[in-house]
Amino acid sequence: MSTIVIREARLTDLDDLVTLFEELMEVPSNKEAMSRQLAKITSDSHYFLAAACDGDKVIGTAMGIECYDLVGNCYPFLVIENVIVSSDYRGQGVGKQLMLHLEQVASERDCSYIIFVSSGYRESAHQFYRALGYSSDNQGFKKTLRELV
Repeated sequence: MSTIVIREARLTDLDDLVTLFEELMEVPSNKEAMSRQLAKITSDSHYFLAAACDGDKVIGTAMGIECYDLVGNCYPFLVIENVIVSSDYRGQGVGKQLMLHLEQVASERDCSYIIFVSSGYRESAHQFYRALGYSSDNQGFKKTLRELV
């Protein structure tokens, strides 16, 4: 494996992101809608879409969203979503690099904590997150308001 570089995603990464998210969700991506959203995300300072790259190819991604808080000293927190590493690169430390990069982003933004949800059936992902020091002591909740397709 060559050296993997973590950088912020770009609009030119769209095709690789389509492929990754189709692998994650197992449903076709709406490329036009994704393009519009990617333009918004890459221009919004509260979002950080980390892209793990092998050369020019995006082989993994994780999105961090900085959220304001009103509790205590009002430090922000980071929500993580859309963590995916191409099946061709799993088990090689790419996911760890992505998560550590988002932790660094959160630290630089003075976030007090990081939260995310992971589907209950993804036990191998849960083991991965626990190995990185994430606690699953708290119950995550999610209510789906719209189907993805």
